[in-house]
Amino acid sequence: MRLLISLSLRRLKDLEQIEKHLRTLTPSRVELDISKMVTSEDFEKFIPLIAVELEDVLKDRVEYIRASKVSERGIVERLLSLLDYLDVEKVILDYVEDTEKMLDIVDEASLYGVKVVWRVKKNLTIEEASEIANELAPHKLRICIDVSSKRSIRDFVRQVLGLGGYIEVIYLDNKTSEMRGLPIFHPEGKINYVKVFKVLRCVSYEKDLVLKYRSAYYDSYMRDLQLAESILSSVGSQVIDSRTKRLVESVLKEMMNL
Repeated sequence: MRLLISLSLRRLKDLEQIEKHLRTLTPSRVELDISKMVTSEDFEKFIPLIAVELEDVLKDRVEYIRASKVSERGIVERLLSLLDYLDVEKVILDYVEDTEKMLDIVDEASLYGVKVVWRVKKNLTIEEASEIANELAPHKLRICIDVSSKRSIRDFVRQVLGLGGYIEVIYLDNKTSEMRGLPIFHPEGKINYVKVFKVLRCVSYEKDLVLKYRSAYYDSYMRDLQLAESILSSVGSQVIDSRTKRLVESVLKEMMNL
């Protein structure tokens, strides 16, 4: 299980701030969200400049590039050329309703050696995921989910158990009644991330966790990474508390209609 951080690049002048944060977060791996730039009319014109600037600033630290909605083939090709230049092998895109378009994107990405991870709708069912996976074959369906989009820890457990074979990334952030994108240990946050980490250990989750905060809270990344790693280390698979085990077993029985 790896912990990464997410940084958002809305315009090129944000690179200075991103570089500042990266210096304090060494050696953390990064998800770089360029969704706002990709949807800009100037994206194609800026690609050479973006590529050179990112290569200089990020220095092989990008694990994922997130680009949100890119259903137009031309934009997909330009985006993939950027990933190829930066030697990034994974891209995160918003789920597309048309599975033929999804297959086209995955086919094109495979030519560049890029794996596509889909940000799916929050209520995706096991049956829907299986259907999409069949449509994308022989390519593997990879998805990401958000902890904070769930109504409760129980709902989160249900989705992780149901979709576990497809999950590549889980986004972590906290929320209040009015706001998401808060640090996971924010004092006003509704989500108990100690419980979340216990659940992840209990279900033997081994893929990536990405802290995704509002830019105003980037300074919390280093502290939260260290604390999260400490908690995950102390909550080994052999020392899961009985309450967490009962929760997971209860949800599993529900899903199996026992």
